[in-house]
Amino acid sequence: MKKAFTLAMILASQLSFAAQPANAPAAQESTTPLASKIDMSKLYVGMGFNHNRIDSSTLGGGQDGKTGGVQFFAGYQLKSRNGFDLAAEAGVIQTGNFYSGTNIDADGIWAAGVVKKNLPEINDKLAAIVRLGLGLQGDDGLLMGFGAQYRLHPQAFMRLEYLNKDLSQSYQLNAVYQF
Repeated sequence: MKKAFTLAMILASQLSFAAQPANAPAAQESTTPLASKIDMSKLYVGMGFNHNRIDSSTLGGGQDGKTGGVQFFAGYQLKSRNGFDLAAEAGVIQTGNFYSGTNIDADGIWAAGVVKKNLPEINDKLAAIVRLGLGLQGDDGLLMGFGAQYRLHPQAFMRLEYLNKDLSQSYQLNAVYQF
């Protein structure tokens, strides 16, 4: 729970900075509430399930470890350019243990930049997504991934993604709600 609270505080402070207009007077910053600085239509939250695999060769041999898990995340759309939408996301992931009788897991927090490209030539509700970020704690290091997003409703999406992390690979199914 401490991880989720810390992550929420970091995300809120970053969103406040990103949503502040460049020409706003400094004196106004301290008196304006955080909620009024954030464009709520650019904010989204998500949660989902994941299936994770760890390559045993990274831990010294044996059989590959596999486990399931859940994640929660929040994101903020930053800008669009040449048909590509850029967003920042941060989240927390919880997994089971990869091997029975051990405490090897991929629990931790992460932050990533996400690029989305709508694919109207295939389906007007379909988009491709690519992410690059950093994981902390359980699976420290660089993470990168790709996937697809399907719009179910103007504010609701389903995502299917593959992520390659420092030690593990993750297949994720997420539900996303945009405010």
